[in-house]
Amino acid sequence: KGDARWREIAAVKEALDTPVIGNGDIKTVDDALRMREETHCDGLMIGRGSFGNPWLFQRISDAFEGREPRPEPTPAERIAVAKRHAALQLEIQGNSRRTAVEFRKHLGWYVRGMSGAADLRRRLHEIESMDQIREIFEEYLGPRVAVG
Repeated sequence: KGDARWREIAAVKEALDTPVIGNGDIKTVDDALRMREETHCDGLMIGRGSFGNPWLFQRISDAFEGREPRPEPTPAERIAVAKRHAALQLEIQGNSRRTAVEFRKHLGWYVRGMSGAADLRRRLHEIESMDQIREIFEEYLGPRVAVG
């Protein structure tokens, strides 16, 4: 809860000779660059900022290595990864209502920031079966876009 205390991370880094890992409030490439600049930490640890956004790690790596970060994923790319994640979850837990209910939050994270995300998230948070995911995503993208 609350905001990360980057000033305290910087103070710890200043006080110690051992490597210091910065963590907290890293949700974008700019956040990661700012964390490194403000704290001079030796590395970053990213948690909630990566939920539904596994592309964040590569985009930050691009920026740290002096490359232009690759573009944000398209809605179709986001949905393809969400569906793959769902398929992996099915392999682990099976297609029960419990699996669907537990997976709802992940679906909400994957669609964050997409056009019409509030309505899409509402629909995804109502699923009772993992089978409903494909139907909802195909309806969102339309029939001409393959979603894996």
